[in-house]
Amino acid sequence: MVEKANTLIIIEKNQLQSYLLDDKLSWTIGRPSGKTQPDIKLYTPTVSREHGEFKNMDGVWFYLDKHGVNGTVYNHKYLEKGTKGRIKPILLKEGDVFVFGGSKEEVINEKTVWALYTRRHFQEPWRCVDTKGFQHISFLSGHQETSFLSPNKGLVIDKEEGIAIYMGEITFLQGKIQVVGLEET
Repeated sequence: MVEKANTLIIIEKNQLQSYLLDDKLSWTIGRPSGKTQPDIKLYTPTVSREHGEFKNMDGVWFYLDKHGVNGTVYNHKYLEKGTKGRIKPILLKEGDVFVFGGSKEEVINEKTVWALYTRRHFQEPWRCVDTKGFQHISFLSGHQETSFLSPNKGLVIDKEEGIAIYMGEITFLQGKIQVVGLEET
């Protein structure tokens, strides 16, 4: 079952965590240490202790980047500091993608953390499919098929019936969506 809700999906080291943002007004994100215990704990060393914050301001969700050493990429663009080093709030919209800790490049690997903002919350557990070695991959939803040749990691297929997140060796599925692939020869 799918509910309308503000949700952050985090994938770190091929592990998926889902956070229902509406449970709180503010969520800090970063790497925990003795003094720093963020709400969303990321354990990848390239993520700063106080990397950023997801914040509800008057019913609208924003991301505030704290400009950690290895930075944040948001929808394929590196987040720069505002005028005089100020933090620029980013208004969140359906399908926004973040890569935390990857420097100025949008690199998705074991040294970065990938995230998706969505206005849907899924009650069912996510399914995990091994897609290692697939050269050609297709996503099936109802009677519709969407195919890719050598897709990039972080590809999101978002359909009314469900959602698929392709991360290379593994694909996460939710709802009535399937993945099939052909291995390299």
